[in-house]
Amino acid sequence: MADVIVDEVHSHHHGPAGRLLIATCKAFAVGAGILLILMAAMSLASIVGRTFLGSPILGDYELVQVLCAVAVSMSLPYCQIARGHVIVDFFTTRTPASVNRVLDVAAGLLLAGLAFVVAWRLAIGMVDLKRTGDASMLIGFPTWVAYAPMVLSFVLLGLAAVFIARDDLRKGVA
Repeated sequence: MADVIVDEVHSHHHGPAGRLLIATCKAFAVGAGILLILMAAMSLASIVGRTFLGSPILGDYELVQVLCAVAVSMSLPYCQIARGHVIVDFFTTRTPASVNRVLDVAAGLLLAGLAFVVAWRLAIGMVDLKRTGDASMLIGFPTWVAYAPMVLSFVLLGLAAVFIARDDLRKGVA
């Protein structure tokens, strides 16, 4: 069976930088939740409009696609800081805690590196999309706008991964 492995995020155990990082991750997660609620409300309004008024919300699919990507990226930093990512421990259930901790630190640093690379590439893409004036087909939504929160989210994810790796190192082994 699945076990809940999400640790409670206690910001009082960390210094001011840690508390700021945790608060920012929480704020991004709340923002992601608000976006999901807005998408659900917009979809409902569009369905009601299409069914009863013969007039859906123009561009609702475009907006849901864009906002979904933004919401997912905004939720990743809190998932990392709360240690909520899925961990497959099939091969490590019988290894010593010290080995598991080293693997956790390595995984955290690998995630941080990947998150920073994704943020970098998203930033380059955002600049290119803004320069070319790329926009959605139906409503002309400038696609680069959605990239800005995603760039910030992946930078924050990288910082959260480094923070957790550092926290694991301080707990003892590596």
